[in-house]
Amino acid sequence: MQPIEDGRRHPYPPPGKPSLNVLLTGATGVVGRALLPNLGMHNVICLLHVTAMSAPGLKALRGDIRLPCLGLSRRDFKELSAVIDVIVHAAADTSFGAESALVETNVAGTARIVELAQEAEARLVYVSTAFSAVGTDGDSAALAYARTKANAEELVRASGLPAVVVRPSIIVGDSRTGHIAKHQGFHKLLGAMMRGLLPIVPLDPSRLLDFVPQDVVAKNIADLLDKNSDRTDLWLTAGSRALQLGAVASEIHAAAVELGRPIPPVRFVDEDLYERLIVPVFLEAVPAPTRKLIKTLAEQLTPYVAAQGPFPSDVGELPDPVHTLRASVRRWAKASGFRPRDASGALR
Repeated sequence: MQPIEDGRRHPYPPPGKPSLNVLLTGATGVVGRALLPNLGMHNVICLLHVTAMSAPGLKALRGDIRLPCLGLSRRDFKELSAVIDVIVHAAADTSFGAESALVETNVAGTARIVELAQEAEARLVYVSTAFSAVGTDGDSAALAYARTKANAEELVRASGLPAVVVRPSIIVGDSRTGHIAKHQGFHKLLGAMMRGLLPIVPLDPSRLLDFVPQDVVAKNIADLLDKNSDRTDLWLTAGSRALQLGAVASEIHAAAVELGRPIPPVRFVDEDLYERLIVPVFLEAVPAPTRKLIKTLAEQLTPYVAAQGPFPSDVGELPDPVHTLRASVRRWAKASGFRPRDASGALR
């Protein structure tokens, strides 16, 4: 690796210098892809693990946050620490897989990034999740993910670094186009509803489903780099502007009608009634794949809908959540080949 400048350490932000040397992890993920266009004034180095990427002026290093020295040689690690001013750590395992794998990336990987930031005397912007604060006791994969993010936050807090923990809620596509680097769990829910595969949801429809578009997340993180703020937390959520789950379902139902694939409205049922009556009696008549989908989505969705009121929010201007949702629905439909049916019921 060749140093970007002369290897001298700078205070943050460098005096008289408008641009920063930024290390970005997770550059190929949802946050990273959305953030990169907002970092044009800075010198950006992307630490890439599997997926390659290239862009004019972009510097990339192949590495792995789970390994000592991030998978770099000791020499490259030292050269990197000599030049970076700020680290934006957005890499994470969001697969809802085995907790051991989540810990390896989300906790141990963050510890490696903290080590680099300490050696570099760099500012750290850690992209966590708003759901790290909802309570993480439980066996579901969704809670295991939130637990690892909460543990990683503790590492950042204990590091003594100048650091800010960024807590976005569910990140959806661009507020105007719906574009997103990769479909997320939200899109799985959206798709199941659009295809009429989720007839029952065992939740109170008045619960809030907090989501924010990726362009809002990217702008707010980029603003952190451009300002010498002493902020230690940044909540990127809709907060009191979040839509109720019932309103989200109604919008998705309306979109299906608009796209020529009308579906029955989703039925919301009491969680206790669902467990006592619907699961043992009625779900036995539902095809096994549908039963599995309902069970999986219920387990994953329940921790992510607010039962105790809205999240805090530091977002000033927020695009209309309904318009954002509609943009994501349209984008999902196009990307998924979601087509209307003719009078006979065949896909057109």
